[in-house]
Amino acid sequence: MTTSNNSLSEAFAAFFIPIVEEGVRRVLHTTSHEPPPETHAAKEFLTIKQAAGLYGLGSSTIRLYIRKRQLAARKVGRRVLIKRTDLEVFLDSNRIGVMPNKFST
Repeated sequence: MTTSNNSLSEAFAAFFIPIVEEGVRRVLHTTSHEPPPETHAAKEFLTIKQAAGLYGLGSSTIRLYIRKRQLAARKVGRRVLIKRTDLEVFLDSNRIGVMPNKFST
């Protein structure tokens, strides 16, 4: 009876392993549900997450400036949207100078 159990287990494994491997491959190769960053370039409004990713900022930083009313945003339902031009103007007006290199002689 052990031989029949082993052959049944092997048949079961031979059938399901390729299916599971393909499913795992799909999950690993699937990106997030966000559209690729290059598609954000055409959008007039960005979510906080998109704006943060596009400009290399943290989402919490974007939220902080919205809360301080330094960055204009609009709430549509549960989503907070930022107009791309407003974000660019904000970033341009809040530049910092180039920091001197402490290690150069």
